[in-house]
Amino acid sequence: MITLSECYEKMEGNYLDVKTRLRSDRLIDKFLKKFLDDPSFSQFMQAIDEKNAKDAFMALHTLKGICQNLGMGALYESANELCELFRLGWSDEGASKSTTLGVVYEQTINAIKEHFL
Repeated sequence: MITLSECYEKMEGNYLDVKTRLRSDRLIDKFLKKFLDDPSFSQFMQAIDEKNAKDAFMALHTLKGICQNLGMGALYESANELCELFRLGWSDEGASKSTTLGVVYEQTINAIKEHFL
């Protein structure tokens, strides 16, 4: 088990920022646990498989909002970049960068899981 601060370090997030916003580690933990079940990333990947730009954009927009609120800096940056690529429709560049988002997503998920072990 790692501390919440170490978790944020591993996910390249901003613990102090989210602590200022949510005020308690208990509340941060509550939302991190909920994030583990959030379908946004899998919805994005499904939209990529189906070449559905609208669903890809919506999933990314949701994911980036959650990440911004929870101080998940690296994942937010990656989702935000892709969100802008899909904003106006299908993006081959965005689809090719989905692998990078997947790596950052896994890094974030693994850090959260390690925190709760």
